[in-house]
Amino acid sequence: MPIYAPSLPPRPALDEGLPPALVIARFDIRRVLKQRVGRFFGFMFVGSLLVQLATLYIRHLLKTQAAFGGVRDFANQVFTQGPEFHAGILTMGGWLTTLLWFQVALVGGGLVARDSLYRIRPLMYAHPVRPLDYLLGKGLFAAGLPFVILLPFVVLPWGMSMLIAGNNGPISPWAPLYLLPSALIISLLMGAVTLGASSLASSPRAGFGWVLGISLGTSALGGLLMGLLHESAWMAISPQALVRAWPALLCRVSEPPLDWIPTLIGTAFHLVLWTYLAARRTRPSEAVL
Repeated sequence: MPIYAPSLPPRPALDEGLPPALVIARFDIRRVLKQRVGRFFGFMFVGSLLVQLATLYIRHLLKTQAAFGGVRDFANQVFTQGPEFHAGILTMGGWLTTLLWFQVALVGGGLVARDSLYRIRPLMYAHPVRPLDYLLGKGLFAAGLPFVILLPFVVLPWGMSMLIAGNNGPISPWAPLYLLPSALIISLLMGAVTLGASSLASSPRAGFGWVLGISLGTSALGGLLMGLLHESAWMAISPQALVRAWPALLCRVSEPPLDWIPTLIGTAFHLVLWTYLAARRTRPSEAVL
């Protein structure tokens, strides 16, 4: 019986399906969902959102019901409205952004570090995956995670305010025009720091430490320089301070924690620095066995 050479499989259609960057981002999303990472943080975020919605409804009752007139003045002193109130929707006194930093450090610290630990990138680059595709896929997940978490804190309180009180509600009808860009800038900043820190780490645990070290260390350094030089602009070296400054600036708070110029310079510096480091650390020459 003659022996025939095995037939080769058909050539894959590389022009079909999702782009490589979206495939990489989808893989990271599925990995996080299967591992069920962040149950504690999810509980804390949902609880904070419910407290915020309950606060809005209580304010509406105090404003519309005559029976609550005795405590209305007290409530107006405790729950201040205006630009400060709108900016606080995304920060909640710094509590929300601090919790979000821990969340992105836990989930995003291993984005690149896990591939470095298990030598995955040489296998990826052997396929039709460019370094730019890899960087875009990881960056899309790193920046998309905080944006998805912050989005309900913008949309749901605004929607509830419009539903129960219309244009006269505690939240301005134009608030999303300021809060959504703030959430986007915060997400890009957190994503860049997370991606760059993860590329410098050799394991997911080290990536978690890198992200928290950058966030907390720069805050301590900025506070030290501000105290020595008596200039608040030095806090712009801290990503945490920049995250708190953007909602205040875009909502036009009377006394923002940082001015426009140091905030713009600090944000651009961190975006360029950590994206550059991530691009350098994920080059094919770095992906060696």
